[in-house]
Amino acid sequence: MGTKMMSDTEQRGGNVSSVAVTLPSLVKQVKDNTFAILSNNFSHFFSSCDDLFFDLASKAGSNKEQNLYFDSMREVRMKKPQVWSLFKDGYEENFRNLTKSRLSGKKKSAPEPLNLDTMQLVDKEDMEQDVAITGIVNKARTENQEQLYQLNCRFDYLLPDVKVNEGNNPLDPSQICNAVSKALRVLDLDIRCKVILLKHLDRTVIVELRNIYSLANELMINAGVLPQIRFGVKKQPGSVTGPTAVPAPISADQAELAGALQSALASQPQGMPGVASSGIANATLGQVLGMFQQLRQNGVQIPNAVSRPVIGNAIPVDPDTLIDALTHLQLSSDYVAQPHLYNIRSVVEKVLEENRSRGKPDALNQSDEDIINLVAMFFDFVLDDRNLPVPFQALISRLQIPVLKVALKDREFFSHTDHPARRLINEIAASAVGWDQSEKEAQDHLYKEVNRVVHEIIEHYTGDITIFEKGLISLQQALKLEVTKANVLEKRTQEAAQGKAKAEHAREEANQVLLSRLRDAHLPESILSFLVKEWQKVLMYVNLKQGTESTEWLEAKQVIDDLVWAVRPHQDDRSMNRVDRVKDEVIRKVSNGLESVSISRDTILNTLSVIEQIFEMVLTRRLTEKDLTGMRPEHLVALGQVANAHGKDWEEMTAVERQQMKLQAAAKEYVTKASSIRSGTWMIYTPPNSARSFRCKLAMVTEPGESYVFVNRFGLRVFEKKLNEFAHDMQKGYVKLLESGVLFDRAMDNISDKLKKMAG
Repeated sequence: MGTKMMSDTEQRGGNVSSVAVTLPSLVKQVKDNTFAILSNNFSHFFSSCDDLFFDLASKAGSNKEQNLYFDSMREVRMKKPQVWSLFKDGYEENFRNLTKSRLSGKKKSAPEPLNLDTMQLVDKEDMEQDVAITGIVNKARTENQEQLYQLNCRFDYLLPDVKVNEGNNPLDPSQICNAVSKALRVLDLDIRCKVILLKHLDRTVIVELRNIYSLANELMINAGVLPQIRFGVKKQPGSVTGPTAVPAPISADQAELAGALQSALASQPQGMPGVASSGIANATLGQVLGMFQQLRQNGVQIPNAVSRPVIGNAIPVDPDTLIDALTHLQLSSDYVAQPHLYNIRSVVEKVLEENRSRGKPDALNQSDEDIINLVAMFFDFVLDDRNLPVPFQALISRLQIPVLKVALKDREFFSHTDHPARRLINEIAASAVGWDQSEKEAQDHLYKEVNRVVHEIIEHYTGDITIFEKGLISLQQALKLEVTKANVLEKRTQEAAQGKAKAEHAREEANQVLLSRLRDAHLPESILSFLVKEWQKVLMYVNLKQGTESTEWLEAKQVIDDLVWAVRPHQDDRSMNRVDRVKDEVIRKVSNGLESVSISRDTILNTLSVIEQIFEMVLTRRLTEKDLTGMRPEHLVALGQVANAHGKDWEEMTAVERQQMKLQAAAKEYVTKASSIRSGTWMIYTPPNSARSFRCKLAMVTEPGESYVFVNRFGLRVFEKKLNEFAHDMQKGYVKLLESGVLFDRAMDNISDKLKKMAG
């Protein structure tokens, strides 16, 4: 495969030469070396696709799903030459775009005016693919942040009249993944299979980018290009004297803001309500901004951070001017139609680049820069948050420019939990936590409503935050009936489950009573079957209706004791007289008991007739030991007993039995974990032998019985498990618990932890 790919490259020499003419020889060398490595990696990617889809097909839960995977395997195999050819063209195009502005000398045109007539919403499948690619890109950038930063700086140095950054570096994960995305369009695949393919690409190709970046930087270092790079390299166009390290100064307004908030933190008593438990309070924001400041002082670079400090006498971009530029971009037809293609970092860089090309300020106040990076990190968290279904990750991420404008204009956005924009985003996240695609018609109502609210904000938000309030109210009203109905259904599910648990507990107690009295008894077969099958129902009914402290319960147990003693051979006259006395009382109680559980009259008469005949055999001394039998396996099964092989000694057990004992011991830890999970916890559950997952919520743990009852977002029961069964599923990895807490709180905790690790 690799050889064929290289020969294709040679055949398309026109494209290669056109790029080579405009690139410095060292950049061209990096480009060709990288292409050779990608060729080998893609060869492995394609060759392993057959195994990937074959394994999925072998584990498919239905013929339809199996055929889907086999068809996908065949489609990839047939069209991989086309996919590779299109990727190669995209790779070359990325390098041409790197120098296009220098060759043409033209500035980028302003965004076209908004045309509502031609505007279209993005297809959901395209959106899911874009979200998957965004996740892959963010992960690759984070894992290779230092190497990418150095690569940008060295390309930037070799191309003095081109500003090289993550937005136009041809080797950036975003450029490579976008080329792949365009190439995959020729494949006629179901979106699920396309996402699977992208994840496989991440494991086989994107993960190897670290080697590409390392080799590319090493090649340029050996050539004497910026052998030592520190944070904040400042390019000097036209100069060959090398880089100049520029410190990252702290602006006065940023120091004042962070200092005031840090003072608020210091003055707040430890453990005082409203700091740790009320979400993102002022003090918490102060901590984060303080960590930004500390990282700058220590020369630590935040991954993918926007960094445009004020240098010398330069004038920073006025916040209102920046917000106006963001509004202009937000209302452009490109952003309205495809907002998922934009992210905060690229948007801000685009605005600053346009300012720079027009001779306007292209630096940022330190406070604005920190807010921009904080908002960007928040949306990074959204795109990585498994609590959110992928389609809703995409919907929330479409609000990046509006939210950035809110944060720049109103710093209380991060410090007030009641801010309308925050409440709306939290409401979307909370309502979507149980959403999945198993019930498309019902689930799409929520998706369509959130999609409508999001696009309303994108199209009309210019500064008045009441649009977020209206969106929140609209969403809550649209879902009010659904939420009310779900609560009613969930309550009914809980009541039904509780009733079932009580019935199961009553059956267990009835079985225990019968087992304790019949385990060593020998009775006529008809009496033994009657007690195990029919009288068990009577015991259950009395338990549920009257309880185990009632007279009825004691009388029901006495019937068993009387029959066990009476219906056997007796030799002495005293015992025979007693049998004669209890006979009528036992038959009366049996008749009343069977009538209470609504057994048919014919069945009752037949049962009473059999009991009378047995008593007659006892009284006439015709009942012998040969007429008696003990408990058999079917009786034990009817009483809930299962043969226990683990009563053996360790030496007597088979290898399988020993393995089962080890698994039981290992499962104790998970039983503890499972028993600590509280009602209301959402989780992603993947049943055994299924490639499909669904979301469910623990609605209740029944008492008695410890049955775990799970419902979907509509309050409908999806399944029910005993504690040990649920613990086993957790141990096997079938269950992934989702985090509790509102989205913003969890995001800020996550960001704070990341910054602490960087500083640490």
